[in-house]
Amino acid sequence: MATLQSIRKHGAFLVIVIGLALFAFIAGDAWQALQSNQNTQHVGKINGKKIEAQTYQQLLEEYTQAISFIRGNSSLTEAENAQIKDEVWNTLVSNAIIEEEAKKLGLTVTVAELQAVINEGTDPLLAQSAFRNPATGQFDRDQLMQFLAQYQEMDPEVMPAEYIEYYHNLYTYWNFIEKNLMSSLLMQKYEALVAAAQISNPVSAEHNFTSRNTNAEVAYAVVPFNSIADSLVKVSNADIKKIYDAKKELYKVAAETRGVKYIDVPVKPSQADRDELLAEVGEYAAQLASAEDMPAFIRLANSEAAYSEVPVSSNGLPTDVASRIDTAKIGLTYGPYYNQADDTYNVFRLISKTQLPDSVQFRQLQIADADATRAQFLADSIYTALKNGANFAEIATNYGQPSEPTWMSTANFEGAAIDGDNATYLNTIFGMKKGELKQLSLGGGHLIIEAVATTKPIEKYVAAVIKRSAYFSNETYADAYNKLSSFVADNQSLEDLEANAEEAGYRLLSINELSNAAHTIGGVQGTREALRWAFGAEKGDVSQIFEAGENDHLMVVALADIHKAGYRPVEQFADMFRMQALNDKKADMIIANAKNVTTMQEALALSGVKADTLRRVNFASPAYVSKVPASEPALSGAVANLAEGTLSAPIKGNGGVYFLQVIKKNNGVAKYDAATEQSTLEATAARNVNANSILSELYRKSNIEDNRYLFF
Repeated sequence: MATLQSIRKHGAFLVIVIGLALFAFIAGDAWQALQSNQNTQHVGKINGKKIEAQTYQQLLEEYTQAISFIRGNSSLTEAENAQIKDEVWNTLVSNAIIEEEAKKLGLTVTVAELQAVINEGTDPLLAQSAFRNPATGQFDRDQLMQFLAQYQEMDPEVMPAEYIEYYHNLYTYWNFIEKNLMSSLLMQKYEALVAAAQISNPVSAEHNFTSRNTNAEVAYAVVPFNSIADSLVKVSNADIKKIYDAKKELYKVAAETRGVKYIDVPVKPSQADRDELLAEVGEYAAQLASAEDMPAFIRLANSEAAYSEVPVSSNGLPTDVASRIDTAKIGLTYGPYYNQADDTYNVFRLISKTQLPDSVQFRQLQIADADATRAQFLADSIYTALKNGANFAEIATNYGQPSEPTWMSTANFEGAAIDGDNATYLNTIFGMKKGELKQLSLGGGHLIIEAVATTKPIEKYVAAVIKRSAYFSNETYADAYNKLSSFVADNQSLEDLEANAEEAGYRLLSINELSNAAHTIGGVQGTREALRWAFGAEKGDVSQIFEAGENDHLMVVALADIHKAGYRPVEQFADMFRMQALNDKKADMIIANAKNVTTMQEALALSGVKADTLRRVNFASPAYVSKVPASEPALSGAVANLAEGTLSAPIKGNGGVYFLQVIKKNNGVAKYDAATEQSTLEATAARNVNANSILSELYRKSNIEDNRYLFF
């Protein structure tokens, strides 16, 4: 007690002392963190140039704001955020390497060129912008110019706050479009320059025409590789290495990856959890029939389906409710019932059913003033003037508000919780007839709304829905965690996990090439910490338990391998190359056995041989042999140089060794035109030079280092 009294007596002093100590502790940790990271605050490098995390973060925010503006909301899923992060990074890298190449060549994009593209209005970026003609869906330059002029003249003291915010967001969005247009134009210039460098010559033009215009009917005999048992062929490591060396460049990677094995445990509700939830939904079902404040009751029930006092179409209701709504009676409660499609327990009550337009075109004036009496007087005066025939657009322009009507569809708000003033506002709009004028007072302000047009009425509903997903209890989660924890404690090595996981009821999954640019492990959300662990661990390490997903997954990761940047080891592809080496050796055996074959009859006498006829074989496309079966480009090339009636030498293909004999060659009716053929070849080559192919090649030659996983 004496100690307690002492603390009370010196309370203020102790708070100061503890506060200073806490600050020192936090500041010390922060300083250590900054010290340890002061040389690593970079998300990566592009050709040796460091990309600061702040730069990437700023671009990420710009892109996210643009996407949110287009969609009309700022709610993005983890998967969508991950996609945006990759798109921003790829854009950052591609812009950097193109700008570097363009600088060497003296390529630039001027303001005049940008304006010319805007004036033309056909660029895809403009077609996706917010400045489109509602009737045609095409970019509207006049609409853009009008907006930019209005933005410059915008008076914050006159315009309502929500309009100011919207205009500012739209202006920020246009800056985003403009910046991306500049980058796109530079890419187009570089692409056009490379494409223009594609040339042809008379020899290749004539060869291209002949190979396309000439086809042949061919008899063949093939000894398939699978006609020789694998046991009769010996393949050494040197054979495998020889094949690998010939294709080595295909197996070069620019960044380190990890080979991991992991256990993913989705935590699922037990039967006891389900029984408890069903009983809870049953209690809400009994109360739903007499609930008076429906919005409050639905929130109290923690329903995953929002309650709207504004009638919505069946599309705005959960699928299971929509399938029952037409047979439901107003005022009655349905449920509880289980819906397997989304693993939920449900109950609903149909409040009302009505016929209302799906969409309404309207315009409105907002009148607000610090003096409520003056605001009311002004609203009444404007409303009276409009009722007496005043021009709505002129009055709107005089008050600095949009004069053009806008469409609102039921789909714009379906699925949202709407009550109070918001419900009053929407119910007013959708309850109006074409040409009708209404005055509305909401939240201390006044609105004057005119319905310009409406669509055909459809069936709409107000339904109170309680939808609850099956969930696991704390006890169920703890049981799953403790079970996995006990298993990991007894299996602290990768070898132990591999030996004992299945017996313990777990699946040990593998990822051979885990990149640090990945956002998840095994597609499970919320595994960034596990990813960071994998790139900081030693080979053979086993992680702690990571809580992942939406707190409904448990994961343990083991580091099986570390793949350094560069060429992948031959051992990684040994099985694939062993099969090719087997076929190569079988081909040698078949060719040696057929060294005395000089006629097709002798070829047909070979052991395991298959024979048939191929029609319309030409050099322009690979032949397909159904008897093997395999695609055989080598046959098309051989036929082009084989005279009628002549037996070919043995030809090693993908599925066996072939002997060919041309029965007949046919020439097409087309006539050779050197200039036309040469132009066609050049155009084809130019088409093959596109932004993707150019960027792919520049990526390959650039030194790109991606360390975003450390920060984002």
